[in-house]
Amino acid sequence: MIDLVTTMLLIVILSSLVGLILAFPVMWLWNFIFERMSNSLHIDVFQAWALTVLASILFGSSRGASNNEGRT
Repeated sequence: MIDLVTTMLLIVILSSLVGLILAFPVMWLWNFIFERMSNSLHIDVFQAWALTVLASILFGSSRGASNNEGRT
């Protein structure tokens, strides 16, 4: 039981770290694009992380059995 909890905690921590690392390009790209428009539109890494999660929820593809129905 302890091994399972330790493994799950390790997965959560590693997933969070990978998500934060992947949020940096989103932050840099956002700040680069909107820098010329207004100085008040800069975001930090946690806001970029939230944008990445939101975009993956909205535009990500689900890999379920129902996703391949009707295809030959």
